[in-house]
Amino acid sequence: MALAACAQAEESGVVQPGTGAIADSPAPVAVPDQPAAPRLQFAGRLDRQHDWLYRHMQRLLSGFDTAFSRTGEAALVVPLSPLRIGLDVDFLHGARGMRSTLRPDFEATVHLPNIERRFTVFVSSADLQESSTDANAERNPVRAGVRFAARAHASLDVGVRVKFRPVAFAALRWSPHYQSGDVNFYPFIKPYIESGLGLGASGGVAIEHWRERWVLRSASFADWERRLSATSWSQTLQVGHAQAVIREGRYDRLAAGHDLACGTLAHVTASGDRLGRALAWEAGVTFKRPLHGGWLYGYVEPLVRWERTSQWHPDAGVRIGFDALFWGLASLPGVIAERCE
Repeated sequence: MALAACAQAEESGVVQPGTGAIADSPAPVAVPDQPAAPRLQFAGRLDRQHDWLYRHMQRLLSGFDTAFSRTGEAALVVPLSPLRIGLDVDFLHGARGMRSTLRPDFEATVHLPNIERRFTVFVSSADLQESSTDANAERNPVRAGVRFAARAHASLDVGVRVKFRPVAFAALRWSPHYQSGDVNFYPFIKPYIESGLGLGASGGVAIEHWRERWVLRSASFADWERRLSATSWSQTLQVGHAQAVIREGRYDRLAAGHDLACGTLAHVTASGDRLGRALAWEAGVTFKRPLHGGWLYGYVEPLVRWERTSQWHPDAGVRIGFDALFWGLASLPGVIAERCE
């Protein structure tokens, strides 16, 4: 297998992780010294730092896993482990003045086939329910565990939330993808159990229609918790022009429109804690573009939010963020930058 030279993009404009093994990675090529513009020098250093961190992480995982290969058996090839790091911050001016909310976000799938040949390790900052709203709530601590591929489109997660007192959890996730012509269906069902929280179940469905690069999407989500005997929900409608999207398999990023890689996406979202009772409305327009190559993306989103707790005062502001993809080497930008020109 050959290592993809960068985060690849198919003809449909989908950014995907590279495949292969780090052992097949091409060695850096020495380039004779020549004058370069300061902007190009900075871009080159940025790519080198990205590739250094990516190679170092992959080789560290590969060496760790190979050391645990079974005695007398050839070590299995360690596949690449993709990592995405994101960060966004909201600045909203409400009835009581300006407030800000910082939300780090990351997702890593660690492949260690020699340690255990039937599951993969994951580390994530996403909440267990994969809710796309709940912007004002405190972000959940880091979750880590193992993922068993039960069957097609289904997986079983078992792990802990990293806190002062670790919290154990288990979840069975079913998330297939169906397509009929220009329409895509993304159903999502996830029963779960967590110590201190008890039983619960989340689910939803996203339906999107593509016409060339224009997209119309509806995303519904609901989460039921047995302890509270309550169901929270959200409904989002999105429309926009997308030259490329980032597919990760997380329902919350799809429903929130954070899977956009390059383009403009407008959305309206309603959310509540009781069926038929809305607690908040939000409207905004996201402008997202690659900041560098095919691995670093930035976005800005002017938005307005109305909340019941503030007597529906229109809180206006902006959301700013970035996504850094460690899904392959940055030596080639791919076709994403060309799509966004």
